[in-house]
Order: sequence, then C-alpha cells, then structure tokens
Amino acid sequence: MANLTLKGLFGGKLNLRRDFYKYTLVIELLIVFVTFQMLTGGIFITTRNLSNLLMQGATCSIISITMMLILVSCNADLSAGTALGFMGTAAAAMQVYLKWGTSLSIIAVLVIGLLIGLWHGFWIAYKKLPAFIVTLASQLIFKGLTLLIGDGKTIGPVNESFAFIGKDYLPSLFVQPEKFNDSSLIICLLIIILFVANSFRTRRVKIKEELPVSSMGFFLVKTLLISLIIFVLTSTMIFYKGFSYAVILLLILAGIFHFVVNNTTFGRHVFAIGGNSEAARLSGINIERDIMLIYILHSVVTAIASIVFLGRVGQASATAGTGFEFTAITGCVVGGTSILGGRGNVIGAVIGTMLMAALDNGMSLMNVGATYQYIIKGLVLMLAIAMDVLSKNR
Repeated sequence: MANLTLKGLFGGKLNLRRDFYKYTLVIELLIVFVTFQMLTGGIFITTRNLSNLLMQGATCSIISITMMLILVSCNADLSAGTALGFMGTAAAAMQVYLKWGTSLSIIAVLVIGLLIGLWHGFWIAYKKLPAFIVTLASQLIFKGLTLLIGDGKTIGPVNESFAFIGKDYLPSLFVQPEKFNDSSLIICLLIIILFVANSFRTRRVKIKEELPVSSMGFFLVKTLLISLIIFVLTSTMIFYKGFSYAVILLLILAGIFHFVVNNTTFGRHVFAIGGNSEAARLSGINIERDIMLIYILHSVVTAIASIVFLGRVGQASATAGTGFEFTAITGCVVGGTSILGGRGNVIGAVIGTMLMAALDNGMSLMNVGATYQYIIKGLVLMLAIAMDVLSKNR
C-alpha cells in the first residue's frame, strides 16, 4: 500500500496512512460511543451514565498504567485481578475483624503490594522463570489466600473514611454543586493547559532532533480538537457531581507514569528491554534490576487499585477482581501497546481500558447476556492482538 500524502494547511506534508493508524483509538472511541448511543436510545451518552462509566473503569485503568510497562518489557501478569481481590479481602479483614484504622489498613495493603512485586521480580528477573507461568501460579495462590482469609464469605462494610477514596466526589469550592462543580472545571482547564504545553514541547523537541513532524496548521487543528474533546468528556463530570477521587487518582498516576516513561532513563530501558533484550544487556542495561522494579511498581499500583475498588463497592468478596487483568491487558493492546514488547504508551493504555469499560457498560445497558459479553470481549482481544502482530510484521 503506497503512502498517501496531502499538503498540510500551512505547508509540509500530511501522511494519511501514518495519521490514520496514529488516531485509530480515537476513531474506535467515536464508533463505540455513537453505536451505543443509538442502540440504547440515547441513554449511553448522558452525564449520569458517563460519570458512572468513569468510576467503574477507573480500577482497571489504574492497573493498565503499569500493565503497559509489563507488556512493553515483553513480560506478562495474569495475576493482577486475583492479587487485587486478595489485597481487598485483606484490607476488609483488617478493618472488620482486626478493627484497624483506615491509614494503617492502606499502608498494610501497599506493603503487601510491594511484597508481591518482590516475589514476582525474584522469580522472573533473577531466576529466569517464564512470567506467564509465575503469574499463573500466583493467580492460583491469591485465589486460595482470598478464600482462606474470607472463608468464601463477603467481608464488610469498610469504614467510611476508607470508602470515600472509591466512591466520593471532589467538593465544589465556590459555586453551588447543583449548578456545576467549579473545582472539577479548574482541573479540566489544567489538564488542557498541560496537554497543549506538552504538545508544543514535544513538537519543538522533534524539530530540534530533525524528526518528521506534521505541518503547523494540522498540528494546531489537532491540538484544538483534542482539547475540545477533553472539555466535552470532562464536562460530563463538571455538570454532574464533579471528578471522583478515583478518577483524580487515575489522572495523577497516569501523569506520573507518562512522564517516567517518556522522560527518564528507566523509561528508555523498559522499551530497550522489550525491543531487544540482548542488545539492551550489551549496552549496559541491568535487565534484572529493571524488570524487578517494573514488577514492584506494577504490584504497588495494583494495590492502589484494590483500595479504590474496595472503597467503591464497600465490601470484599471471594470473586472480587476476577478478569480485571484481562480487561487491563486488552485495554493496553487496544490502546497501542504491543503484546510482542517494545511499543506502548500510558495514555493509550488508559483510554483503551476505558474503551473496554465502555463496551461492558453499553452491553449491560442493552441487557446483553454474560454469555455473549464473554464472546464479544474475546473477539475484541483476538482482533487487537492480530492487528498488533500484523502491524509489527509489516
């Protein structure tokens, strides 16, 4: 297929093939949202449903942030969902059975997450066991520990001071919340300002390094459109209840790891390891140390996700977290992370996971049975991986 190019708005060339693949995720989002809006009779795109969608999707999106690092480094984690369920059950038991306070329970969960990361990193990074087998074994271990702690019963409710992390919203500062949430409007504007500043910075760096960039006209139009999309999406929260603490936590973690991946030596090492581990070793990268760090970060972030999830539902059950790793992995792949390693980005992983949450939400609104939901999500994962492998081969 020959490359198709057009003259940019103010000179330069616009590569249609390159830009089409670059913005495939945005196109997929539009297709999913428009389709469900029509099939649900206008229920899907309402402030109430979109706010609930963001709340529901926040947990798996938090997991996807570091799941992306796992996949980029050409590794795997099949235990994230059961680890989340185990840590949530442990936290609920601390609060209900041991009467621990919120702060102590959160610290304990983060320590458990750290230990899980050390466990995986030891076997995968230093003992060279396949990540697939190690995390599959851990999945079974965490399921057993969850049943051991809770005896198969539901544990709850957790303290209100714990629950607010997962279910409460940012309060309005000056305006009555019935009109709109002004603190959420401020956050929205800050996100847009940071996005625009980062876009200009990235373009400037590319020009300095003599890398190809789109024309200034196309760049300005693209930046304006994305800023408008950010405002439209966040307005569903601004004019409803505002940003939930879970979504704010998601944005903070996504921003931190986006910076780490794109602006630190560790971030460059992760991509080098996934692209060609032997070349990375010869260039002086300590692969064992970096993979250990990846799994520690991933497990701690999964612990944070377990706190958010437990806070939202208010109680722990034996099945909590089941399939969350599937949603996170699928979201990463849909968002542009290569299952073969070496390629991916945090923002794409988060958006891709939210897309999977939207798929769940839309099918639930349509009363699609669990049987067909599993089939559809399996097909989505297969299609995403097929496209990833084909694009990598090409």
